[in-house]
Amino acid sequence: MVLPLYDDDPLEGKTVPYVTYGLIATNMVVAVAIFSIPTASYNSLLHVVGLVPAVEIRSLPGPSALPRDLSLFTSMFLHANWWHLLGNMLFLWIFGDNIEDAIGRLRFFAFYILCGLGAGAVFVLSVPHATYPLVGASGAIAGVMAAYLLIRPCAKIEVLISLIPVAVPAYLVIGLWMAIQFFYVQTQANDGVAYWAHIGGAIAGGLLILVMRPPHIGLFECMSPSDVPSPDPEKPLSTTERAAIPPWPKQNKSARSQS
Repeated sequence: MVLPLYDDDPLEGKTVPYVTYGLIATNMVVAVAIFSIPTASYNSLLHVVGLVPAVEIRSLPGPSALPRDLSLFTSMFLHANWWHLLGNMLFLWIFGDNIEDAIGRLRFFAFYILCGLGAGAVFVLSVPHATYPLVGASGAIAGVMAAYLLIRPCAKIEVLISLIPVAVPAYLVIGLWMAIQFFYVQTQANDGVAYWAHIGGAIAGGLLILVMRPPHIGLFECMSPSDVPSPDPEKPLSTTERAAIPPWPKQNKSARSQS
């Protein structure tokens, strides 16, 4: 079993990630509400507010009076079960706060939603006549992970490997995860996981971060925690200051604990 636990990003500021916390809370509240209804009603609800490709492309009538395209948005706040939800929220908690800190709260919220919409669109294109619903935040979170890969590739991700915690560079963790998505989309087409949504979200996130990042946020920045200066937390490092910081030494590993 390989499970990410937390990250150690020396470039992360001291801002409180209110949007990340809000997204996690919203997903949790929605889950508590829909998981408490009878199974038959729950399944019917998923076909109304989940993203059904055949309905989205108008080959089937919409099951309710709600606008069809609204499901591109609502589907990213629904989950199939508690394990689906908790897994997604763990990844959002690990990676979301860093991107929110880097690009700002309002931009991050827009970025997250756009990644989710991109994931849904690619899913519809991959199976346009499917009559089953897509639900879950993983497409949007895949976009967050792609952004993390581009701007924080050398941050350490504490990963649980067979019950042993190991600090691994982000580019290995996220790169391997993305490679698995491309592999599984070819070999595990019928296992119920929307790999194309993950790929679509990652592509959207990679493209969006290029245009949505502020000027002081560079790409592929690798820095050591001990070499990062401690400026005014309200004033980001300039490009010159960032360029003067030496690369992250390979032997440096995370020792941060997280409750």
